[in-house]
Order: sequence, then C-alpha cells, then structure tokens
Amino acid sequence: MKTKNMISAHCFILLASSSISAAFVSPPSNPISTKIHHPLHQQLSSYIEVEESAVRDTSSLTQWAEGYGAQTVVDFTTYDGVDIFAVANEDIPAGSAIMYTPANMFLSSYGAKEEFGTLEKAEKMIQELAGPEQFPMFYVFVKLLVEYEKGTESPWFPWLNSLPRVFDSGAAMTPTCYDCLPPLAAKYAMAERVKYINCKQALREVDFISEDTKKNDAVTKWAYNILGTRAFEVGEEMVLVPLADMFNHGSIPNVEIHYDEEGSCNAYTTMDVPAGSPLLMCYANPYNPSALFAKYGFLDENAPATFCKIMDIIPSTENRNLGLSFSRMLFYHENGGISEEVFDVLLFEHLSGQGQTQKDFYNACMNGDLDTKAAYQQQYLGDVMGRLKKHVDSFLIELDKLDEKAASKDIEKHTRIPKIMAHNAFVREVFLRVKENSIDPVIGYQ
Repeated sequence: MKTKNMISAHCFILLASSSISAAFVSPPSNPISTKIHHPLHQQLSSYIEVEESAVRDTSSLTQWAEGYGAQTVVDFTTYDGVDIFAVANEDIPAGSAIMYTPANMFLSSYGAKEEFGTLEKAEKMIQELAGPEQFPMFYVFVKLLVEYEKGTESPWFPWLNSLPRVFDSGAAMTPTCYDCLPPLAAKYAMAERVKYINCKQALREVDFISEDTKKNDAVTKWAYNILGTRAFEVGEEMVLVPLADMFNHGSIPNVEIHYDEEGSCNAYTTMDVPAGSPLLMCYANPYNPSALFAKYGFLDENAPATFCKIMDIIPSTENRNLGLSFSRMLFYHENGGISEEVFDVLLFEHLSGQGQTQKDFYNACMNGDLDTKAAYQQQYLGDVMGRLKKHVDSFLIELDKLDEKAASKDIEKHTRIPKIMAHNAFVREVFLRVKENSIDPVIGYQ
C-alpha cells in the first residue's frame, strides 16, 4: 500500500501528526517480545498453511490485537470468502476514531534491522540488483519469514494466519499473464516480479533462515506478496500495521490514517459512513489503475481516469514540464474526456520542427498565457486529434489481439487470466468512450 507519483486530494494520507488527539487510550509502548507466548497460541494450529486453498482464520484476530493494546470499533467481512475487509459496524460520523494500532505491533524495516543487525552480504546483493531503495522491503521480507518459521511461537501468529493466500499481483503472475497485458501494465507487473526475485536471491545470504524456507517458493512468494500488497511506506521505511491493513482501496476513500507522536497508527473516518459500508483508503494514485492492478492485483472499476498509453515520446525537460507523466496524461472514465496535458504534450511534439513556434507555444503554457495557448491549440487541433485518433484506433486493435490471446489460455492453469481480461476490458471501455465523445466529433469517423 504505497503512495507514489501524484496523489489526489481524495487519497489516503500518512501523517506524523500530533494535531489530532487520539480517541483511544494508548497502552504502554513496550515492544512485542518474540518470546511472548500468547494464550491463544494453544488453540491454534502449529504452522501457517500458505497454499492458495488454505482458509484465512480471522476468528481470533480482534481478540489477539486487543490483547496487545490495539483498539477498534469495526467489523471484518467478506463477499467471496477470499477478500476479507473492514466495514462499519454501525453508522459512523465523519471524524470518528475507528482503529488504533500501537507501534509495538508493527512489523517494520527499522525494527527488523534493529533486531537482526545490518545484513551486509544481503544488502550488497540487493545493492547490485536494485539499489538501496529496496533495503526496507527486504528487511520486512526477512522479518515475515522469521515469524513464519516460529509458527505458533510467534506473537504475530494469529495475524499472520488471518492474511491472504491468494494473490493476483504482478509478483504472482506468470510470463503468460504478462503476454496478455498491454505494454505499460505488463511493465508494471514484471517490475513487481523482479522485486520478488531480488528478495529471493538476497535471502541466500541470510544464515538464520532455514534452507527449507529459502527453497520453498510457496512460502517466499506468500511473504513477498503480503509485504507488496499490505505494507505502508512511511518516509524511507516500510511497515506492516495489523488491523490497518484490513482497509480496502477506494478512489474516494472514507478513512485516513495518521501516526501520533509515539509512532502508533490511528484511523479516522473522513465522512459519514453508514453501517455495513466498506471502510476504504486510497492506496496510491487513483488515476493509474494499471499500476494499482499490477501491484495489488485488483481492478479499480471506479478509477476516474487512466493513462492515455502514449509511450513513444522521448522525455525532455520541456515535455515533462508540460505534463509528460503517467499521472497527468489522462483519458477520463466517466465522460471520455482528455486531459489538457495530453493536448499540450502532443502539440509540443508536433511543433518540434518549427523552432520559434514551438518555443512560443511552450512559453505560453509556462507563463499562463491562455489566449496564446488556446490560439495554437485551435490552429493545430486537427493535427493533434488526428494523432490521437490513430493512437486510440491502434490501441483498440492491440487490445482485441490481447483478448484473443488470453481467451486461448487454459484458465484452470492460468487462474489470473479472467482478471487480466477484466483489466483490458476496463481500458477498452475508456478508450471507446474517448473515441466516441472526444475524438470522432472533432475529426469525423474516417
């Protein structure tokens, strides 16, 4: 659950804030000892089954969390037996405190590094494979595996046993899945897979993880997918927050989380929430549903827009200033509109052979000279819309080919194909709406 790129005003906020007074009483912040034997452990199985067929056990989750100082007034439910999420157990007014998880319950990169010390050999490998930005992820990955190996001896066992086993993220996909995705979505998905492979390779340099665990792909994939789909980035660190990880995503969320002076997590409603309604956060930029799909494995059908998929423009300082970005060059879902940045970037590129004219248009954009900008846009409207029509038509043909390829696959073997086809159908719907509402009325149907 990370934030990246442009975050809309509706997205969830991670704040180190003391301005909001906690409605829950904070318990002492002693860290959870890995030697603690929780009384519930005696009632639970001796290890965590990570196979996709394993059932998530949430029966003791709230009792376990409250035993360690967490407080919550929400319920957990499921529609399909797989996705379990937080809902309002009564009508909740805006601004209400609904969840508190003390910092001592977190699984964090800084806590793991303090516990294990610097894993120099593993860090060296991660440095060579991906760079230091993946260090926090790796430390939490190792911490998850350490607690997995402890079974019921881990004080986090009831939480770990409540976590998902089925994942549809890019890290869980196969090469066949990538072949059925459009280029940008496939790129995002493969990047998630590479991060997992990096962690898996560096794990060889960690001597306190057993060889059985290191060789168990089901276990290491499960640990990585828990981390990749449920962790928060807080500054340069990464944390897993029990209970707060039960909020599902929404483009228009009704929950924000804040961190108090002791680093504990507090969740508040941002609007009135009727009883039984899902409690939602915004995980990341809602204007890039393909990135959300690749990282988390779900399709946000309520996403307000998607990137226009124009990827053949060579980046420059000027076109970046005009809006060359996955989060700004948008096609809008509801009305088939086109963001201003799409027109500005395409017109700037169209004028690349007209030195002074291109410079004048760029300066008009940068200086807020709306009249001059509008005059250029009107003069070259046909050229820009022609480029857009060609792009949209060709991309729709590409989507048809991808669907034909996906439909030929055995979904019993490639279980993520239906969700991939749903992703592609969403993109097709947006592109068809843009074609019908924005392009064809201007340039015609030829």
